[in-house]
Amino acid sequence: MADADAVRRLADMTWQEVEAAVEETQTMLLPVGSTEQHGHHMPLGVDVYMPEAIAERVAERTGCLLAPPVWYGVSPHHTFKPGTFTVESETFQHYVRDVCTSAAEWGVENVLLVNGHYLVQDPELDVVVRELTTEHGLRAFHVPLISVFEDAATAVRTSDVSFHASEFETSLMLELFPELVDMDRAEAVDVPDDALPLTDYDAYGDNRVGWALSAERMNALTHTGNLGDPTVATREKGAEMVEDAVANITHLVDALAGLDPPDAAE
Repeated sequence: MADADAVRRLADMTWQEVEAAVEETQTMLLPVGSTEQHGHHMPLGVDVYMPEAIAERVAERTGCLLAPPVWYGVSPHHTFKPGTFTVESETFQHYVRDVCTSAAEWGVENVLLVNGHYLVQDPELDVVVRELTTEHGLRAFHVPLISVFEDAATAVRTSDVSFHASEFETSLMLELFPELVDMDRAEAVDVPDDALPLTDYDAYGDNRVGWALSAERMNALTHTGNLGDPTVATREKGAEMVEDAVANITHLVDALAGLDPPDAAE
């Protein structure tokens, strides 16, 4: 785990401490996720717990700022189980954008949106990044975890399908928050072989076109809430994926530290 004393966690700082910190770093990590069902074996907060913990480790290594996370996301397809919250796409985009532009007012120049609710709300965050860059003069990046731990995930995986609350997310949570995972309740859910061309139920499958699942379809696909096999998840797999994600994000943050302010670069 990250050393809490070495992390510039904005929620724990005074405004004077923030004022001093932005003299040394102008990069902010904003963990973005969703509060939604994650099967029988994991809690609703998985999509926030993961990016916040990974961002914390990056902040420890780099000295950049760590913002409080965004807990609510675009999750209409998970509303078939209780506990799920969802917001409209436009509401979500405006909220995340406004959080970032307010940070720009007091010195933040670079924003990384570390997304734990990857795949589903990728389109919204791509739009936010474009707006922040073209209309507000920030350097903004969308960082879906599924992309930055891809090399490790493909190397360690043993299941054929891992889509939601299965091998990848369960392994990450076993590494980051093992006390929140009940492997005795984990259950494999096979997906049907009915995917259309250029679509797939696997996170790294043949998803070459944009598509979405409805709550009704999810309800038909899974009685537990997960899709794939979480029983093969291990803490060792999670550790490999966490390190891959942290190293990749750290590399980007370090590169940003050597750049001129965005306005000067233009």
